[in-house]
Amino acid sequence: MQRKIISNVSNKPKTLPQQNGTIDNSVRDPALEELLKNVNRLLQADAPAKALELITKSKIKSPGIKNATAVCQLRLGNAQVAIDIYRSFLLNKAIYLRADAPVIYRVNFGVALFMNKNLPGVSSLLFELRDETHPSLEKLRAAVAAWKKKLTIWQRLQLIFGSHPAVPIELGYPPGDLE
Repeated sequence: MQRKIISNVSNKPKTLPQQNGTIDNSVRDPALEELLKNVNRLLQADAPAKALELITKSKIKSPGIKNATAVCQLRLGNAQVAIDIYRSFLLNKAIYLRADAPVIYRVNFGVALFMNKNLPGVSSLLFELRDETHPSLEKLRAAVAAWKKKLTIWQRLQLIFGSHPAVPIELGYPPGDLE
């Protein structure tokens, strides 16, 4: 299977190998690397709209760009849009996360689920990533734990019975990371 990436240098598509339908981050394109670096710089400057505009203008397609696009959407407060982006490339034909996806993509998907108040979804994702380590995963775990600590006994019962308690969700950090 081949995936096409449009290079900024010419209009000819550049083809990068994709092995067995896996999300392969080992093959890097200089234009892709430069774009991700610029997007990260804009995100650090709290300019997700400009970062999203830069991505849109680039025409480069890759899992890394999809992740960056979803991170921009998260930071713009569009959790459902980010969820839809992640579902398009992180979920296999069933409803399970692809094991070959980088941890950061799966963690960002969890952040989107949490921000969208999908507590069963984020709990399931955290359980699935229980053996993984990543600084962003630790931040998400801490944010979910801190949120749960704010709940009263009645709100915890609400949560157990599948209802979302009326307690605002706060991450305590900018949502989503590129690396």
